[in-house]
This record gives sequence, structure tokens and C-alpha cells, in this order.
Amino acid sequence: MLVMSFALDAMLEGKINVYVRQRRQVDYLTQSGISIAEMLLLSYKNASSSSTSSSAPGAEGGQGVAEDVDDKWLQAKLDLQHGSARVDAYAVEPDKPENGVVSVEITSADANKWPINLLVKGDIADRIWENILNAIGLPMEYQEEVVDSWYDWLDADGTVTGRSGAEDEYYDGLDKPYQARNGPISSVGELEMIKGIRERPAIFSGGVLNPEEKSKKAQIRIQPGIKAFFDIYGETVKINVNSAEPEVLVTVPGIDGDSLLANAIIEERKTGANRITSGDASAESLLFKDWSDLNARIPGGVPTEAEPYLAYAPQKYFEITVTGEAGGIAHQIKAVAIVEGDRVRYLRWREDP
Repeated sequence: MLVMSFALDAMLEGKINVYVRQRRQVDYLTQSGISIAEMLLLSYKNASSSSTSSSAPGAEGGQGVAEDVDDKWLQAKLDLQHGSARVDAYAVEPDKPENGVVSVEITSADANKWPINLLVKGDIADRIWENILNAIGLPMEYQEEVVDSWYDWLDADGTVTGRSGAEDEYYDGLDKPYQARNGPISSVGELEMIKGIRERPAIFSGGVLNPEEKSKKAQIRIQPGIKAFFDIYGETVKINVNSAEPEVLVTVPGIDGDSLLANAIIEERKTGANRITSGDASAESLLFKDWSDLNARIPGGVPTEAEPYLAYAPQKYFEITVTGEAGGIAHQIKAVAIVEGDRVRYLRWREDP
């Protein structure tokens, strides 16, 4: 029994040592992925959009790197010019991919969704709110309360907006009272505190709007919920046509719920089927360069009304997702960053356990 006990301890210690070694290796991989992301961001922000001369990671000093790695690197640089970049399964040791790979994805964080804090009371905000609430299937009788209450939550005055808004007098009367923000919100989740939404959680998250109805036919289902359409990042009221999801694209004024048009945009940016190349098609991004390029590639074009609300390149904020994998162990980092001169500054950082 003593020998068996020693053998079991040795086996467990061996497994623990292997796991710790592999875990450390995966941590190093994710850190190398962050370095790759920073190189891409600095290259994008500090070089012209036509520049593709930078070498791939690991190519310095004459070290050989596989051709497919160079291709991934150059394509990522091209794609980042217009909204997103991805480097899949990059092996830090090209000759030993079994030692682990890292994947890097960068997307624009400030134009994939509507910047909620910029939707101040006015015709533009009214139009965007209307499109969003129609897209999730919220009946008209609920919409006025949601929009008016948002304007009151954001503005600094104490005057109730319209017939259905809410200021501190309403929130002070709740069982657990609180005050209106009266300024920009710090997270989209704060919308759940606003009159019209707090009483009907499905408006924010999706689900059944009126669960008190016993008849399923009378129940109203909300999908996907307004949280899918807003973010706190952004300095212009625009949507990046190269990275936004279809449910967001249909809310752009001018597109106004036209799912066929939104899906056509998504399909074209994935395939580049209608793009006109200037030579080597493999050296050009599949994504849209500008308004003229978008209209030339979408059959029938896009309504002119949508032009002021569309962006084509990352602006200030970037979402970074890095995943390292080795020996059956994976580690992921998600972050939001901005580029300031020759450095990348992180505003949000989250790692899996």
C-alpha cells in the first residue's frame, strides 16, 4: 500500500507538472497573440492604407516564416483597413505547430453598434430608435415610453420628455429608489434601469414581453432585445458596414428594415463576388472601401439616405480577441483598446480562468 501510495503521488505530480507546463505555454501563446494584435493596430494607425510592406511576425533578422503565415499577415492588414482582421492558427514556432497555435481577431468596437450616449433627443435619434424597436418586434404602444424615458435618463434637466418620460420623481417612488443618470451611461446594462424597460426585461434581453398572458397566441416575443444594438463606444453616429451584424444594418436610416439588402451587403463583404480588382485580386480586401465601392457592388445600390450613417474603417476603439491553444488547453483574452501614438492602451481586459 505504501508503494502504491508513492506511485499514485508520483503519477499525480507528473500530471500536474505537465498541465502547469502546458498552461504556461498557452499563456505565452496568448501574450504573443496580444503582441501580434498590437503590431497590426500600430501598422494600421501609423501607415497609409495602401502600405503592405511590413513583414509578418517572426520574419525579422532573416528568420524564415511559412508562406501561408505571410499571407495571413498581409490579408489581416488589408482587412483591418476596412473594419476587421483575423489571423487564424498562427504557430509561433512554424516548424512545430504541435507546440501550440494562437488566433487573433480585431474588430472595430465603435461602429459595430449604435453609440447609445450619442443618441440625444432629435430626429436622427428618433429614427434610429424607431428602426431598432421595430426590428425587435416591440409594438407601437410601448415604444414612446422607452424612447422618452431614455432621453430623460440621458439629459441633465428635470423636465419630463413627452407624455411617457421619467425623471427623479418617478424613480424616487420605486420600492428601491434611485436617481436618473442625467448624463452618459457607463454600460449598456444600465438601460435595464430605465422606465419602460425595467418593467419589461424582454425589451432589453429578448424573450416574452407579456409572460402574464396565459395564451401563447397572445404572448409577444421580442428578439433579440435592444442590448444587441448598442454600445458605449463611438464618437460618431455611424455603423461600420464592414463589420456590423445584419440585425444592426437593418436599423440604419435608409435601409429601414430591408433584410434582403442587409443580407446582400453581408454576402458581398464575405465573398467579394462583385468587386472590381485593379490587378491581383488576392492582394485586395473583400471589404468595402467607400460609398462608391459599396454601391457599385450591391445590385440596385443602397439608398442615398444611408450614406451619412455608414463607416468603412475602424475609427478609435478596437475589440481584440486572442485565443491560444496547446495540448488540449485553451486560454482566451478579450480586450477593448485604442491606439495613442506608438502605443496601444487598453480600456477593458478580460481573461478566462
